[in-house]
Amino acid sequence: MYSRWFLQYRKLKGISERGQAADVPTCMLIRGTYMRYTEGGFDLDLTYVTERIIAMSFPSSGKQSLYRNPIMEVVRFLDSKHQNHYRVYNLCSEKEYDPKYFRDRVYRVKIDDHNVPTLHEMVAFSKDVDKWMSKDKENVVVIHCKGGKGRTGTMVCVCLIARGIFLTAQLVDTLHLPASAHVGLFPGVPFPSRRYVGYFEEVKHIYHWNLPPRKSLLLKKFIIYSIRGKLDGLMPECLTHNQVSLSQKIGFWQTPCGSCLACIQLIPTKIATDWEESQVSKYCNKCQFSFWFHTSFIRNNRLFLPRNELDKLHKPKTWKIYQPDFAVEIQFEE
Repeated sequence: MYSRWFLQYRKLKGISERGQAADVPTCMLIRGTYMRYTEGGFDLDLTYVTERIIAMSFPSSGKQSLYRNPIMEVVRFLDSKHQNHYRVYNLCSEKEYDPKYFRDRVYRVKIDDHNVPTLHEMVAFSKDVDKWMSKDKENVVVIHCKGGKGRTGTMVCVCLIARGIFLTAQLVDTLHLPASAHVGLFPGVPFPSRRYVGYFEEVKHIYHWNLPPRKSLLLKKFIIYSIRGKLDGLMPECLTHNQVSLSQKIGFWQTPCGSCLACIQLIPTKIATDWEESQVSKYCNKCQFSFWFHTSFIRNNRLFLPRNELDKLHKPKTWKIYQPDFAVEIQFEE
C-alpha cells in the first residue's frame, strides 16, 4: 500500500554542486538558529511542545555530544523535572542507546531518516503514547530522532491528533518551534510528511484506529508540469517490492511560457505493497525528487503534487531550478 516514486535524470547543463567550507565551530554550524532549553542550568536541544509532550534531538555520547544532546544531561534533566514520569520514544532506525539510561522506559520506532513511518507504526505509537499519558496526569512523553525535526515533528503531530489537541492535520501549520526547528512556522514537518499526518487523521476519525481497507491500483500515466532545461536522460522509476517498472513512452509538449509538459505512458504496474524502507532508501541520494503515497487514500484515481509536496523540492535551495508551477500528477486505474 506504500509507494515511493523517484525521478532520475542527468543534471541540467551549467548546474553543479559545490561544497563551501565555513570557518565556524562545528556545533554552531549544525545548530544554526535553533531554539534551545536553557533554564535551570541546562543547555539542551529540547523544547516543550505542550506541558506533556517534549521534542528533542538524539541523546548522544562521545564526540556527537559536542553538537547534540549529551545523554547524561538529558537523563539529569528528565530525572530532575519528571522523575519516574517520563517515557522516551526513539524514532531512529540508524541509532540507539542502552535503554537503562532512561530506566528502561524507551519505545523504539525504526524510521529511516528522510522517510515517513508506516500507518501501522503511527497507530501503534499513538496507542502507546495514549496508554502512557492516561496512566497518570503527570506522565510526559519525550520524542526524538537524530536532529529532532522531520521524524520527530511528524510523530509529535500524531500525538497531538491522537490526544485530541489537534482535530485536523491542517493545524500543523499553526504549531511553532519543535526541538531543533528553525525560528518560524513548524519546519520540522516537511510538506511531504504532512501528507501522512493527514492519513493518520483519517485513520483516527474515519477508520476508528483501524488500518484502511487494502486498495490495489494500476499506474496509468505520469505527468510532469513545467520542466525547464535539457530533457534528455529523463527516466522515471517506480519501485514496487524489488521490481522496477520503466516508462514505455514519453511525450513532450512545449507551453507558451517556454517550459515543457511531459506525459509518460507507463507499463501497467500494480501498486498495493507494504514497504520495507531499507529496500528504497539507497535510491534517495541519487534522485532529483521522490514522494510517498498510500493507495488507500487516492481519490478519483488521481494524485496531484505541487512542488512543495515533493521530497527535496520543498526546500528553497532547489527553487532556482524547479519553478513554483513545477508539479507531478499520477493517474491510476482500478
